[in-house]
Amino acid sequence: MAVRLSPYVLLLILLNFSCGEGNKKTQEDSSYQKHLFKKTLETSQLAVSVVASNLDYPWDLCWGNNEGNILWFTEIKGTVNQLNTDTGEIKTLLSLEDVLVKKSYGLLGFAVHPDIESNPYVFLHYAYLRNDEIRTKLVRYRYSNGGLESPKILLEDIPGATYHNGSRIVISPNNKILISLGDAGRKSLAQSTSAITGKVLRLNLDGSIPDDNPIKDSPVWSWGHRNPQGLVMGNGKLYSSEHGEANDDELNIIEPGGNYGWPDVTGYCNEPYEIAYCKDSTIVEPIKQWTPTIAPSGIAYYGSNAIPEWTNSILVGSLKGASLRVLKLSLDGTTVEDEFVAFNRQFGRIRDVIAAPNGDIYLCTSNKDWHPKANPEFYSPDTLPFNNDDKIIRIHQASDDLRDLLVEMTEKQTPVDKVATSDMNGSLPGEGMAIYQKFCASCHKANGSGSEGFFPPISKTEGVANKDRLIKTVVSGLSGPLEVKGKIYNQEMPSFKFLTDKELADVLTYVRASFGNGHPSVIEKDISEYRASLQN
Repeated sequence: MAVRLSPYVLLLILLNFSCGEGNKKTQEDSSYQKHLFKKTLETSQLAVSVVASNLDYPWDLCWGNNEGNILWFTEIKGTVNQLNTDTGEIKTLLSLEDVLVKKSYGLLGFAVHPDIESNPYVFLHYAYLRNDEIRTKLVRYRYSNGGLESPKILLEDIPGATYHNGSRIVISPNNKILISLGDAGRKSLAQSTSAITGKVLRLNLDGSIPDDNPIKDSPVWSWGHRNPQGLVMGNGKLYSSEHGEANDDELNIIEPGGNYGWPDVTGYCNEPYEIAYCKDSTIVEPIKQWTPTIAPSGIAYYGSNAIPEWTNSILVGSLKGASLRVLKLSLDGTTVEDEFVAFNRQFGRIRDVIAAPNGDIYLCTSNKDWHPKANPEFYSPDTLPFNNDDKIIRIHQASDDLRDLLVEMTEKQTPVDKVATSDMNGSLPGEGMAIYQKFCASCHKANGSGSEGFFPPISKTEGVANKDRLIKTVVSGLSGPLEVKGKIYNQEMPSFKFLTDKELADVLTYVRASFGNGHPSVIEKDISEYRASLQN
């Protein structure tokens, strides 16, 4: 069993605690923690500290006992760990041997049974290779004698991909497994109830199908999901966060038998093509949507009074938005009444967040993953990863001593994207440039060079030169392997069909005139004719 200790010691010296007290440590201010700053709310003053660092792509946080001093966390490379929040000691309980790790797949969803004494189980969802194809599986382990043993496969051969695998796992009060799965790049299957990708599934603890599922003999609980990376029970409801394409990230309340629209509807039923679809199909709309997108990941229900300003809220970890979102709920939990952006760009990308039994909040960062490598300028002026990333951060009410000793957090603003004219190779500014900066530059770069190994260039490529192909790609989207200039890329190109004909014509004209391309313009009629062809 591997043992790692957090590097943050000597806080007692830094905070001038008396040695005459026998160097006692309390749950509020454990000596191994590195305190960063305080944050003042309306009446609360929150202390913020690092409780673990130098982690390898942490993905999931979970509490393992009612006392609240054992925080379980996973790393995408396939490790299951326990952090003793009193001492800072970290123990690795399991290192998976068959996990497939690369970019956005590996060990993903994880859950500890909330009554682990009566049901000593933990549940893991992870990627593996089968016949040279990416697959994922759900496995149950028994927790015994401080270790994990007796793995039992509950569900296997789930289609996987280099993106959109999900996932999160929740154990409901009535002992059901709920797991969210992305569409694995097969968007059309999200609407097929005979496929399990793009779904929330519901199983018994032994992997069998509950008799009261909405579809007989099927694990499908809800469908029409793109890439749900957050799942939590609260207010007697199941909440889920979901990544949109280029717009409309979502927070949903998951209902049995509910259709959440993807790929035909994103966010609310408000675009003309969505309104027409919703007339003939019953779609469950989100209780919150974000445009521009923030890439919501792990979520937590905060029902404690320890931080009264945030009581009865959904806490949302944001990757692209690099912040913690606090969504204040109505009393019945069915609507979002207010949103508060906390710790904006203080920690970088936040992968998961959880509320402790005592009301403390813990979150983990995701700053060493592939996205900052592909898009370092997106996080400017910060450079990710930060020193000692990735980390687990603790947020709690500050004691009187900490209130006096810690400095107030300096608020950071989200940088405004600026494209240097010198990078445009004589391109034409205007509406097309503005749309490109907003939706395209984060992947294809301000100068159209792309990100090698992640996103293809759009400078002097066949895909840009061929007007009809470019229109089809941008309006309808593209997924799967794509060869550009002799190199293979395997990422999803979102559909931008939510843009108007004029906006699409402007941005495609800009792309075809920029980056050394020098191709003729795209006009609105070109766009409208392609849209019309989709209806035939």
